[in-house]
Amino acid sequence: MLSLAQAAKTAGKSKPTLLRAIKSGKLSASRTESGAYEIAESELARVFPFAGDIAGTMKRDEPGNGAASYPAISPGEAQALHRVIAEQAETIRDLRHRLDSEAEERRRLMALLIGPRAPWWRRWFR
Repeated sequence: MLSLAQAAKTAGKSKPTLLRAIKSGKLSASRTESGAYEIAESELARVFPFAGDIAGTMKRDEPGNGAASYPAISPGEAQALHRVIAEQAETIRDLRHRLDSEAEERRRLMALLIGPRAPWWRRWFR
């Protein structure tokens, strides 16, 4: 069991951050007889993965070239996804074209309904 200060140092977080996580229920902790919080290392690792010994370093579990990236997809799946993307792009183009043509048709019909309009001052001073 770790004290709040030890847990903060282990997780690389501040004590107020850990207190907020405890009060929100994200991190479970127990209280000692003196009222201090005790946090299990496994619980701390579940909510805040350990930062490591040196601040700012990051360890990689995969090669730098991304060869072990997960989830891997097969070339057939990649082709199917490209096909779906192309179909969606075509649908978007078609919908944009329809929207533009409908807007133009609406303008044309409104011009027919309203007819030629005289300027406001000619309507006012007849």
